[in-house]
Amino acid sequence: MVRVSMSPKKILTTLMKFALVGLLLWWMVRGGRLNATSLAIFIQNVPYLLLSVAFWLAIPVGLGSFRWFKLLRGAKVQVGFLRALQLQMVGLFFNTAMPGAVSGDLVKAVYVVRDQRGQRRTSAALAIILDRVVGLMGLFTVAGVASIFYLRSLRSNPVLIPMAWLVFASWMGMLSFLTVVFYPHKTGRDPIERLLNKKPWLLRRVFALVLKVYQALRAYRDHPRELLIAWGVSVVIQAVGVAYYWYTTVELTGQVPDFSQFVIVLPFGMIATVIPIAPGGLGVGHVAFDKLFTLIGLNGGANVFNVIALGQLLLNLTGIVPYLFMRRKGEPAGITEDELRHAVP
Repeated sequence: MVRVSMSPKKILTTLMKFALVGLLLWWMVRGGRLNATSLAIFIQNVPYLLLSVAFWLAIPVGLGSFRWFKLLRGAKVQVGFLRALQLQMVGLFFNTAMPGAVSGDLVKAVYVVRDQRGQRRTSAALAIILDRVVGLMGLFTVAGVASIFYLRSLRSNPVLIPMAWLVFASWMGMLSFLTVVFYPHKTGRDPIERLLNKKPWLLRRVFALVLKVYQALRAYRDHPRELLIAWGVSVVIQAVGVAYYWYTTVELTGQVPDFSQFVIVLPFGMIATVIPIAPGGLGVGHVAFDKLFTLIGLNGGANVFNVIALGQLLLNLTGIVPYLFMRRKGEPAGITEDELRHAVP
């Protein structure tokens, strides 16, 4: 396995995170909001099981790998699609198997940098960051378009109107940001870059992260086609994901959600699962989906998330197969602290 030492502080932080997750899950079970028997759907409903396997393999793994592959190509990082697919699965495995020790994104970044033999390290690492950003762009594109088409029908639930406007504003903000990014500034005369380079003390980390994303996107000015394809793939991934969540809700709870309302609240639940506490957003995701489902008159949000999270985690564990294959072919197993520290600039 990848050998990474953890400091006492990091160990304590990880233990505190899992204690919080345990507390949240206990609270949900005690309150009757979470029932482990919901997981029996994988045994009792074979068509759903087969559909779930097909979904996780084709969408997060297959299309997710293709999106990352296009972003790497746009950054002039020479990585084949099969290699990207292999590393995508390995990254998913480490997200689940070693929570708190090292993220799957860092493992992917290290292996890509090794493949480049130290060249284009920054481009390879920024493509990792951009993969997450483009995924978020796809999510808000789907929800933003839905907020336009379904705004009239959303009036039946006034609570969702502010959420719909927030989704739409976020989508428009992303489009505006892309317009700024691709404006043809001359070298050294980019006012946005100069502003972000100031890094005021209170917002230093925020400015540094935004600057990385901005520079990563700017690198695609000469290769917009790759970025647009990646964005389009993200839209497909998120649209199919919404359909899968909706179908799971119908099959598990017997309720048929109003699609216009469902597609507005779903992005907020999916964003909540990104909070880095436990693999797959466990705990936080259960609470978020329970509350969001209640807003649109549905029960069992925590159980729906429980089923989806289990399917994702089980799929992630299959990433050990390509990892062991890499080991068998003689690729170094260990990742040094120095490699991790420099994996993302």
